[in-house]
Amino acid sequence: MRGDLSRLLDRNVVRVERIGGGRNSQVYKVADDRADVFALKIYFHHPADPRDRLGTEYDSFSYLWANGFRDVPRPVAKDPSRSWAVYAFVDGERIPPGQIDAAGLSLAVDFLGRLRELSRLPGSRPLGLASEACFAPGLIVQNVRQRLQRLCATASETASQRDLHRFLTDDFAPLLTLIARWSEARLLTAGASFTQELDWRQRTLSPSDFGFHNALRRRDGGIIFLDFEYFGWDDPAKLISDFLLHPAMNLSLALGKTFTSAILRRFSGGPALMGRVAAVYPLIGLKWVMIMLNEFLSASFQRRQFAAVEAPDLSALQMQQLAKARHLLQRLRQEYQHFPYCE
Repeated sequence: MRGDLSRLLDRNVVRVERIGGGRNSQVYKVADDRADVFALKIYFHHPADPRDRLGTEYDSFSYLWANGFRDVPRPVAKDPSRSWAVYAFVDGERIPPGQIDAAGLSLAVDFLGRLRELSRLPGSRPLGLASEACFAPGLIVQNVRQRLQRLCATASETASQRDLHRFLTDDFAPLLTLIARWSEARLLTAGASFTQELDWRQRTLSPSDFGFHNALRRRDGGIIFLDFEYFGWDDPAKLISDFLLHPAMNLSLALGKTFTSAILRRFSGGPALMGRVAAVYPLIGLKWVMIMLNEFLSASFQRRQFAAVEAPDLSALQMQQLAKARHLLQRLRQEYQHFPYCE
């Protein structure tokens, strides 16, 4: 590996050290003989998943750097044939959910606000769509139903698999029908459409998987945002809902309200955007329930195995994810008619 990296970087690499990774990748710390340090990211690829995670992330970071963003990693080199990308090493620490504060939220809102401003530039228009971007609430429901069908088609041989199928049939599917009808009725009452796609002028560039779970805090207090493998154009209401609902964030009610108020001001969306967020939020929540259950799908578990430093226990992981899915579904059942993050 060192020889190949030396040729890619045109310098003498003397050390390569595994330091972890996300859910889709392996990450290594790379040092050369001049004491320069880099991060090597090796991306997972599966034949059933055509997404170009490497190309999307490397190109998005390159575009952001070209437009003055300095709170994302600096791209250095890539080798798509090996699924390698090299970035400048970020000397920082992960941010546990309990350490998220108003100052950090302000940095996140500022970052998203600058992305919104960048979205208005003609040079941004050719960029691709965010992964699973949905510009109409009805398309979110369609996506959730497709995920539900995939999970319903899995085996029911083990105890965890049988528990999954009971959950999908008895709990998830009925609430999906109920919330989809409620969301459509709410939008119609507000004079909005459940099926019409959002106009380009109302869309925004989005990291898609954005939050402090994908960030490092530097020694000077600044934050570097990571993992833009799903970057692209998306619905601002989906972006806001994802940030509030992401299970790795675990935002408090107070911080969720602070974020919502600040991002609505920064996006200048007014009541129309607020109404769209309230109608889309529970649909995105249902999608997150489905995402939590990806460990029951073979391709997703293979990705987890690829990224993990230690081999995960499949049965234990599935039961853990099913418990999380039950908890989120119960939360959505209680709050879907009343968006909880209004001031």
